[in-house]
Amino acid sequence: MTSTAETLLLRAGALLDSPTGPTIGNSARLAAFLTRQAVEDLIDERCAQLCGIPVLTGSAKAKLAVLKSLDTTPMGAVLIDSWYQLTMFCHQHAYQLSPTVSEVRAQCNAISAILRSSQESV
Repeated sequence: MTSTAETLLLRAGALLDSPTGPTIGNSARLAAFLTRQAVEDLIDERCAQLCGIPVLTGSAKAKLAVLKSLDTTPMGAVLIDSWYQLTMFCHQHAYQLSPTVSEVRAQCNAISAILRSSQESV
């Protein structure tokens, strides 16, 4: 779909594979942040496809509601689930453990699979 989402996912994967410098202790959370940005870009594109117009304004939850109501493909459900999961990973609370590399990698892989399937269908 978009090269921006692909670029963000590649950078997230690089952070997970070999963190360096200041990213060593926070690579999973930083990768989750990049992956969530890629998901938000894909959500914007999918909403534009479903509505027939670019969706430039509106909250993320409003866009998720559009996906939930209009998208009948598995892509919509994966984007919604990934957005919520990655949002939880991005928020840091003292009483919660940080996300693990494998948890974030699973979300990256799910979004990468969506990108591959959407590119194959074009």
